[in-house]
Amino acid sequence: MPRISLDGAPIEAQAQDTVAAALLRAGVTTFTRSIKYHRPRGPFCFAGSCGQCLMRIDGLPSLLACRVPVAEGMRCERQNGPLGVENDLFRAADFLFPEGLDHHHLLVRSRLLGRVALEIARRLAGLGELPDGVERPARGELRRVELAIVGAGAAGLAAARASGAGALLIEREGRAGGAQLLFGAPVDTEVGRAELLLDAECVGLYANDTDIPGNALLAVRHRDRLLAVVAEHVVVATGGVSQPLPFPGVDRPGVYAARGLLALGARVGLELAVVGEGEEAKRCAEALSRRGYEIAMISGVPRRALGNPVKAVDTAAGTRIRCDAVAIAQPPAPLHELASSAGAQAHFDGAGFPVQTDAEGRTSVPWLFAAGTVAGKPAVPSGEAAGSAACR
Repeated sequence: MPRISLDGAPIEAQAQDTVAAALLRAGVTTFTRSIKYHRPRGPFCFAGSCGQCLMRIDGLPSLLACRVPVAEGMRCERQNGPLGVENDLFRAADFLFPEGLDHHHLLVRSRLLGRVALEIARRLAGLGELPDGVERPARGELRRVELAIVGAGAAGLAAARASGAGALLIEREGRAGGAQLLFGAPVDTEVGRAELLLDAECVGLYANDTDIPGNALLAVRHRDRLLAVVAEHVVVATGGVSQPLPFPGVDRPGVYAARGLLALGARVGLELAVVGEGEEAKRCAEALSRRGYEIAMISGVPRRALGNPVKAVDTAAGTRIRCDAVAIAQPPAPLHELASSAGAQAHFDGAGFPVQTDAEGRTSVPWLFAAGTVAGKPAVPSGEAAGSAACR
């Protein structure tokens, strides 16, 4: 088993762990401190979207602990805790400024004291320090394809099968199937004549203005190399991301996304309070129960979560439920940012911002299509429609 270290202390990990999974298995729940008030923060989504697990790893600042696989001898250091993350004295800001801290107007009656206050605030709010050394340049590669499909969940797989030859299917995880695998549901992972690229994350999508023919340019991080992919058309099938609920204590360590816990390689206790309603909460509770958790269901929005890490939840009905952790089971919000950055229109539907498409998945950008949760549509039929239309 690989051994890593956290702030100099050894941690035993398992071979398939991420840094986040290894630390949670070791009982570490505070991963960092919030920028302004230095409140304790721990991972929530386990999908690289919430930013609550940023750590310095092997000398590189602000890496997502939930996305970094462990390796023998890996050095992990927690950030934004200048006097120690576990007992950060700067958390007293909550008590010293109960109405909130507006550092822009702190000590402004004196120009000198105002400058001192701003400098102190700047130093206390930093997210990490510069890397220990210069990173080794990554290998680069240029590719040209007819169709690029981002996301190999049910929608992306359906688009790939409908598209025919010449399609490149890009998936950031190590296997295809997407969220349905979390629930043990059968997923057709055949990709037809498309090429499947695993462990590949699309980090940028742009209109192509290079000399190479093609409408779109994708920046893809694939293991130890960077790919520039020029494509005629793109189908975005990025799915959704877990969201918290607005109630006191939801940002404390020990509150996690239910889907995140299903993807996590470690368990975070035995007794789990699942907060949510409807089909999403039911599916998550059943799947978490199969993972060995004892489930207590909480419908509606709780009054507050208590403890650090959270060990109890007060419900709206006035009861207190004790637990080892809390799982938020909300329907995922469309992960629209990649499509929106390329100019696709999105609209708020009450729960998120799905990308606007026609019946065949076309967006407001002529070469860009969207399918599945990101477009607020059923995965397989919308994927098939988008893949077929894009290849035409």
